[in-house]
Amino acid sequence: MAKILRSETSLGRRQRELEEELRRSPTASVVVWAIIAVCALALLLPPLGTALRTGVWTGPAAANWLGRLAAVALLVALGIGYRWRLREIAEEAHNLEGGERGERRLADRLAEQLADNHLILNDLDLRIAHERFQIDHLVIAPSGVYVLESKYWTGTLSGDIHDHSWTQTAGSHPPRTVKSPVIQVLRQRRMFISLFPGGPADDHVHAYAVFTHPRVALKLTANDPPVALRIQDAIRLINDHCFDPPVWSDEQMQAFARRILDSQK
Repeated sequence: MAKILRSETSLGRRQRELEEELRRSPTASVVVWAIIAVCALALLLPPLGTALRTGVWTGPAAANWLGRLAAVALLVALGIGYRWRLREIAEEAHNLEGGERGERRLADRLAEQLADNHLILNDLDLRIAHERFQIDHLVIAPSGVYVLESKYWTGTLSGDIHDHSWTQTAGSHPPRTVKSPVIQVLRQRRMFISLFPGGPADDHVHAYAVFTHPRVALKLTANDPPVALRIQDAIRLINDHCFDPPVWSDEQMQAFARRILDSQK
């Protein structure tokens, strides 16, 4: 069993924040619309009362009336915007739930099925100058380093491995275009090499997009050698490299892992 040196934290933390916001949203919605109603009454009742008393609905009174109506309309628009924001939060929470499930599934499978001398660092938040990048899973092995981007996508993914976007077809839903995670993970690999020199040679730093959903099919051209893999194939590929001559010692692996962990403090 491989050794986990860092566990996933950011997705779970963000999901808990969104769930807490959604839990408070019914009360918050009542408060928001109550404030809008009070403000609307405060804006509309005085000119309405004046107009009813005097019978004057034109001239300055009309302009005042229209200005107040515009202010009420703005308040209502803000209330509707808040409602749309809650819908976006609910959608984000749903997506994060799937992403966290996929990352946890891959992290557990890596720990269970890789050899004891493999080190696993999950959820790395890294930065070069003003540019930030995140690595879902990093495996440090005698055969090299593996940068893994986890995607909990279902359905059939088709396209070319070098394209920036692919087509995803899932069930009865119409096909949709998705960004290629291969482009993303190759960028992560380049930035990782720049940030942590002194590790294994560049050709021993590998990058894979790993699809963790049990109902995913890959129909990708030019995927040889494979860069996009299902979870079982990715683990098999890393394990196959166990038979390669080691590129560094256990002590060097541990020291390199400590460098990376120190960057997270």
